[in-house]
Amino acid sequence: MSGHERCRSVRTPFTEVRTDGVSLRLDPAEAVFNGHYRGFPIFAGVFLVETAHVAALDRPPAGAPQLRLARLESARFLHPAYPGDTLTVSLRWTQDEPGSGWVCRATAATERAPVARIRLRYEEAGAARSLVPPEFPPQPATGLGPLNLPELMARIPHRDDMLLIDRVRSFTPGGQVTAEKAITYGEAWYRHLDSEVKDPLAFAYPIGPLMESFNQAAAVLATADKANTDVLAEEVLMLGSYTQVAFGAPVFPGDTLEHSVRLARTIDGIQIFEGSTRVAGAVVLTVEQAVLARRPADRIR
Repeated sequence: MSGHERCRSVRTPFTEVRTDGVSLRLDPAEAVFNGHYRGFPIFAGVFLVETAHVAALDRPPAGAPQLRLARLESARFLHPAYPGDTLTVSLRWTQDEPGSGWVCRATAATERAPVARIRLRYEEAGAARSLVPPEFPPQPATGLGPLNLPELMARIPHRDDMLLIDRVRSFTPGGQVTAEKAITYGEAWYRHLDSEVKDPLAFAYPIGPLMESFNQAAAVLATADKANTDVLAEEVLMLGSYTQVAFGAPVFPGDTLEHSVRLARTIDGIQIFEGSTRVAGAVVLTVEQAVLARRPADRIR
């Protein structure tokens, strides 16, 4: 985002800041298109959220302290974005009352269509980050697992830089899954870092791959009845929306993400998931609701 033209911010009497559009071309060589999905690359919804977040931090409201992302309050994904598209993100900051946290409302669109509406809540950096995960019933002894990489790759379509779970510890079709992901400095998200960087927070894992790793654990449940490794021959796994995704302490290379995901309900083929992510026992992410649908590739195009 650092190479984009600086936008103009205007404070209104209603503690609101409007920010002009941020435009960027989605480079087909971008790592997020590698393996998501092979033969049908799309800019995943999690990276729309991350683009809005990075733009928000780059253009904070006037007079605000240093901010950190506390919560993705909502995101609705309206249309896919593809390699080569020009993505325009518009931001609007509001504050509930003086001294409270800030909310950034972002809209994203390509030259073809609106692609997302996103609402992010920020608080002052250094604020408490205690998260409470949802409570799940115990899994039955008849559950499956562990599933290692060959078994995972026989179920879900993610490959290359975008395969972001390493192992499933336990798995109950129609119920719950527990999956692991080891974070390493060799991942694509760190390739832009200056080798002389000194700030430890520069190595924090970005929220896009963090949420995508959680989503891939959910995808194991979504494909329990039928593997989906070729989205052109089968169906495209599409993220429809998020509700109340909370972020705790940052995670870093050397940490292992431990996702616990439950299929909360299924409505007309739409699957709704909830869950949390821990690192060394500490909760770093909670997801109240993630909605996943499967659509034929020709219908999406």
